[in-house]
Amino acid sequence: MWTQSVAESAREASGMQATEPTPSEVSPAMGQLIRIVGHDLRNKLGVMKNSVYYLNMKLGSGDPKVQKHLRIMEREIANANRMVADLMDFALSKEPALQQSDVKAIVAEALSQAFLPDGWETAISLDDDLPPLMADVFQLQRAFTNIILRIVEGVPAGGKLQITAREQDGLVEVGFGAAGLVIPEENLVGAAAPLASAGGSSLGMAVSKRLVEGHRGTIGVERLAREGTVFVVRLPL
Repeated sequence: MWTQSVAESAREASGMQATEPTPSEVSPAMGQLIRIVGHDLRNKLGVMKNSVYYLNMKLGSGDPKVQKHLRIMEREIANANRMVADLMDFALSKEPALQQSDVKAIVAEALSQAFLPDGWETAISLDDDLPPLMADVFQLQRAFTNIILRIVEGVPAGGKLQITAREQDGLVEVGFGAAGLVIPEENLVGAAAPLASAGGSSLGMAVSKRLVEGHRGTIGVERLAREGTVFVVRLPL
């Protein structure tokens, strides 16, 4: 388990001070603008997605190069959709709609939404007896997907995504890491902070942090004993 190989952790994270605006500080006018632009962009991305679907039906079973580029288009459209959703979520606060939820199902859906590129493999170790959470399934799936994408962006050459989950001291701990994910020591503490500048999808991680904290949870960053980093989401039962 990743918890047994942690050499050092970001204990100072609680003492950090954010320098960027929080969602509550976004003005009503800016929120309205983000909502309008986001709606329009989603419509255009929907048209592009439908076009790719049609091309897949007509050309997807032919030239391997065509298949490859259609997959790239599909993945990038999904990424753009996610960025629009992240922007809207960051600007427009929304309380979680809590219901009894299966952590394993949330992790599985997050992984399927991440569209891992070629060169990646997964190693998943989820305890069989994980208790259900009172959670907003969609919000946690979004948070987990953004964390996975943060890891993928941090290891451009590909690698092994490690996902673990277990119950510990009244919490469910879900870990997302990779042996090749190297965050400089000076950036380790801030890597899961809002709009962190430690590389990767800053906005996506800011949204993940807000969604997890909306569930009274936390996101931490820990160094593995071997070269690598793990993001740890802790959620109360």
